[in-house]
Amino acid sequence: MFGFIMKTNTFITLSTATANVGVLIGLVFLIFELRQNSAIALSQVRQERSLSIIQEYSNYAQDNEFSNLVARAIRGTNFDSVSDDEWHQIWGYESARMTRLEDVYFQHKEGLIDDSIHNFSLKMGASKLPLWRWLRVVSVNPEYDAAVEAFANSPDYKPTKYEIEFSAWAKKNEYSIGGVGVQTFK
Repeated sequence: MFGFIMKTNTFITLSTATANVGVLIGLVFLIFELRQNSAIALSQVRQERSLSIIQEYSNYAQDNEFSNLVARAIRGTNFDSVSDDEWHQIWGYESARMTRLEDVYFQHKEGLIDDSIHNFSLKMGASKLPLWRWLRVVSVNPEYDAAVEAFANSPDYKPTKYEIEFSAWAKKNEYSIGGVGVQTFK
């Protein structure tokens, strides 16, 4: 009888320990799944926001007049030929670009985009800093601002011809359209 009770107690102890380990493994799995689902859900929300802005950006590209403006003002560096209304159009274009690049920064931070795309987007953001500052394009993410600033100030970064020419021109020409944006880059 004593052996039977001992075997029953051992069985109960082992089954309780096994059940506790099973519950612990289940909780660890559940936490992992919740974190993964949360990251995916957050990514989807941001992706939808970015896609709507990218659609707007694409619409600009399909507009022949705006394409000519971009060619003249950004690629051709003929800044004096741009009217106030056209600068406002460029402000919208660059606001969409910043949002797209900031989304790449966010996605990289979440581990959803690789380093090469992230570095390319930082380089593009750094190359647009003079224009963004002058247009007072709004950035909603101070971490992104800091990352672009750090990239632009790194010893490996070389300003583009466009940046150099625009920076010189911008020093002599104040952006006169009030209330368009609030500068967040220093």
